[in-house]
This record gives sequence, structure tokens and C-alpha cells, in this order.
Amino acid sequence: MLLMSNNQWKCDKNTEAWAAAGEDCSAEARVPLMVKAYLEVMPDILGLQEVSRRQAKIMMELMSKVELPDGTVADYEYVSGSDTPIVYRRDKLKLLESGFFRFTESVPGFEGSFNNGETKSYAWGVFEFRDTKKKIALLSTHLWYKSGNPESAGYQAGSNEARRYQLMQAVCRMNRVIAEYECPGIIMGDLNANINSLALRAAEEDGWTDVYRLAKGFRDETRGHHYCNPKGYRRDTGGTFEQAIDHILAKNLGNCTVESFRRLTPEYFDKASDHYPLYIELSI
Repeated sequence: MLLMSNNQWKCDKNTEAWAAAGEDCSAEARVPLMVKAYLEVMPDILGLQEVSRRQAKIMMELMSKVELPDGTVADYEYVSGSDTPIVYRRDKLKLLESGFFRFTESVPGFEGSFNNGETKSYAWGVFEFRDTKKKIALLSTHLWYKSGNPESAGYQAGSNEARRYQLMQAVCRMNRVIAEYECPGIIMGDLNANINSLALRAAEEDGWTDVYRLAKGFRDETRGHHYCNPKGYRRDTGGTFEQAIDHILAKNLGNCTVESFRRLTPEYFDKASDHYPLYIELSI
């Protein structure tokens, strides 16, 4: 089973800086590049972040029915979740239940808003394989983005605590879901936090493990994000996993095995989003 996570960079229209450089960062220009990458992997479930309605529409027009080399058709279905939707292969999986939750702006004990434009949320679903009837639960989320470092220009007091607060809300939801369905659970997304952060340590204490630690085979060691924004884009050095902010967490895997932990980093994706797609191969 292939599971993928990607932050698409929510940007529908071209900007002056891109146009001046002879480039185009509109949804019409970028989404086909994303879909090209997704179809190179053909994930069974794709958890997304920063998805606009326009981007979603273009994406599903390209992914609703994909003809495979053997003549069969991969039929991708969209699970609505505002900025954090899920896409899955309906030809292989049946959606049993799903839900959506938008994080509140407030975080107990701290002043200010911790949800810019109501973009921080999670969507979840429980999926059953049509052939084996085995189940898996998956949640896609995007956490608060500002820095918790007082020396950073993007600092906001309480940001680290906000990410922990939001992630633990997602964890609580998934704990209930995997207990009800007695199945493995996956949380994926742009957590805006590294593996040693307050948020991920809290999830680990609750029994969730970053699958980077579990991969038996290939394990990507890069950070997975680069410079790509309204001002332009470039292909940066790979960085290290300790700098990564996109994560896939797992719990209750049982006999399931994480075979590999990979990122898709073709040059054409440099101008699609500032986050490269992260994906794992999971044996169930």
C-alpha cells in the first residue's frame, strides 16, 4: 500500500514576480505538475494540505479516472476537508466513514490567533480494501506555522504549544477511530515542526511513531521543502531530515511493516510547491 502526503501551496493566481521572470504560479500551471508527480507513484491514499477549491477542481479533473498500462482504470475520489482533503483510489478502497475539524483560533493560556485564515484543520477517513476487507484509518492535517523561537522574525509566543495542542486534538480523534475499527492509524501532513519538537514528542509519548524511524528499506534523509513562494522559486540543497516539517506518524500497526520512506523530488516539481511529496510503502 502506498500512502502519500503533500502540501500544495495554496496559490491560485500568477504573481507579478513570477510573471516578470517569465514563469507562472497559477493553479492552472502548477496543479498538472503535482498530478504528474502523484501519478508517478499512484498512491492508494493521498493526504493533502493548502488545497484551494480551484486547485482541487483541476486536480480531480486530471485524476478522476486514470488509465493504467494494463488497461485497468485507477479511479481517484475526493474526500472534502477544506484545506486538508484526502484523495483515495475508489477502485481499490471503500470509504467507511470520514470527518473534518477546523482548529480554533485560540489556544488555552496564550493570546492571539493560531489559525491564519481558518486554514489549519484536519480531515480523516476509514478505508477498507475491497479485496481483503482489511481496514486503515488516515488523517491529513496542517498545523500552525509561526516560529516558537524568540530570535526568529516570524516568532509568535505560544506557537510551539499551539502545534502540540492542535496535533493532540488530531491524535485524540484518531485514537478513538482506530479503537472503534481495530485498525492501523496514520496521521500525515505539514506539521510545521521537526521530529524533536514539542508537538511530535507529545505524539510519541501517546504511542505514535514517525514512520521515518520504522522504515525497513530506503529512508530519505532530506528535509523535503525548498524555496517556492509568490516571489519565485529555486532548487535548494536537500538539507537533513532533522529539518523536515512534513511527517507521517503511525500507531497500532500490528503486523504491518513500513517498507520505505521516500520523497519525490524531480526538478519539474520545484515550481509546483515548496513541499515535495512524501510517501511510504506499507505492507498490510
